[in-house]
Amino acid sequence: MRIVLWGNGNRGVRCLQTLLDNGHGVELVVAHPESGGQWYGSVAALAEEFGINVIRPDDPNADDVAQTLGSVRADLFIMAGYGKILRRRIIDIPGMMSINLHAGKLPKYRGSSPLNWALINGEKSFTLTIIRVDAGVDTGDVVIERTFEISQSDTIRDLHQIANRDFPGMLMEAVAQLENGTNTLTPQDESQASYYPLRFPDDGLVLWDVYTAEQVHNRIRALTEPYPCAFTYFQGKQVKLLASERGEHDFFGEPGRVYRKSKRGLLVCALDKCVWINDAVFVDRSGSLFKQINRYDTLATLRGSVLAHYE
Repeated sequence: MRIVLWGNGNRGVRCLQTLLDNGHGVELVVAHPESGGQWYGSVAALAEEFGINVIRPDDPNADDVAQTLGSVRADLFIMAGYGKILRRRIIDIPGMMSINLHAGKLPKYRGSSPLNWALINGEKSFTLTIIRVDAGVDTGDVVIERTFEISQSDTIRDLHQIANRDFPGMLMEAVAQLENGTNTLTPQDESQASYYPLRFPDDGLVLWDVYTAEQVHNRIRALTEPYPCAFTYFQGKQVKLLASERGEHDFFGEPGRVYRKSKRGLLVCALDKCVWINDAVFVDRSGSLFKQINRYDTLATLRGSVLAHYE
């Protein structure tokens, strides 16, 4: 089987390595124009190490890209972490089909950032899905799916580790089924479909009288590094919220106020009750929030913004 891998980040790296380890013929790798960076592996670098041709198109649907892809005579396109949307004429190039590795339950979590959204929404489980790509956004038939539990302490890094660990094996299973003709394609239930949008850094703002303790905790663990992080303000300075946990007992108070300061962290009240902030740093690199804040100080609230405006 002749394969073109469309890859990005650690998911793409793990899948490419697994394909090569299992003797599959990867004829071409299509990568993002930018490199992997501190947190993400480089699919292009791995491909070049093995002598595989790499292209990094700004527009994957351009005419010259279509010509290059057509010349490969691929049986299968695999999209593993590739973030750009392909048009129908590109999707239909391979002789067999194009498949995509989507880290969300379908059709509920169509769209962008499904792992982040699952944590933000407080889901107790998440699903890794391989689908046949069609002209819609994550609307294709399901090839394989696997569901995993989410604990209260899991962060976005934990979910990505699971995805990077299990997607390669799922991919090998899908490729084997396609090769021997035993694959099944399960249509999605359109009546259950919903979409989630791309997230932006400013979406991580935490105003303590807007979100409940659970919502604050979910945002912090969903947006922590390598993402831009949830953030708040203290005395006019922006603070990144890196880690949190729910308390064993309910502790109430006024939103935004710090009620305890200990080795565990800061106990801060949200809209309904308190949540522990275990790690938080100033964005301007002036150090840890813990060193500069005191008990009964307050973090940013909508109420505080209104009072400051009218003072």
